Amino acid sequence: MKGYLAIVLVLFLAWYIVSYINPDPIWWSIFSSDRSTHTPMIEQVSLVKVTLIGFILWTLYYLANRLKGI
Repeated sequence: MKGYLAIVLVLFLAWYIVSYINPDPIWWSIFSSDRSTHTPMIEQVSLVKVTLIGFILWTLYYLANRLKGI
């Protein structure tokens, strides 16, 4: 499953980069819509979005392992 984890990392980095390049608040952006110039970048990350995507990816990983074992 190292390939799966590599794909997840690449997708997450692409999500971060595209969200950083596009300053407009969009529903899929990793950053919250409240982006002030004095707030550090790490505090602008929407933890709800990251947690939700993490849960979805973990579930897919679990299902892939179960299907591999069958």
